Amino acid sequence: MTQRKTLFMGMVIAAMVATAIAQDADYREVESPFQDSYEFTVNTDLQPMVAVAGVRWTRFGISVKGDGEIDPEKETPVTVELGFVNTNSESVKVLVIALFEDENGVTLDRLECAKVKAGSDRLKESVQKYRISGAVLRATRQVYLFCEIER
Repeated sequence: MTQRKTLFMGMVIAAMVATAIAQDADYREVESPFQDSYEFTVNTDLQPMVAVAGVRWTRFGISVKGDGEIDPEKETPVTVELGFVNTNSESVKVLVIALFEDENGVTLDRLECAKVKAGSDRLKESVQKYRISGAVLRATRQVYLFCEIER
């Protein structure tokens, strides 16, 4: 088997395993819109483990480029990664809004992510780029997440 075929087969198997894990995990059923607060720091992944109106939310992560150093005096480029599995029979749009909070729950900033279109019965991952104040990123200890499903 050539390297390309082997690589392709590996990617197919990884996608199938990720989908199976996302479908088999225990998700808490919630209404849309969903709102909740989580302990969180930048450069970590969060697994909300909720099913919002038939859409399983598998991942929320924010990371900075390179070595992860954050200058509190500058706007910092970040990557936001979202993961969903839509178990509905029709496609939906998913809106995620994150409120960055300090250790006392005081809101530091708000980020409204671009809506993600999720087809039925498949894993959808979205990678989005933003710029956020370094001071906010360094002070964040919690994130308050809002998720709404549009049909």
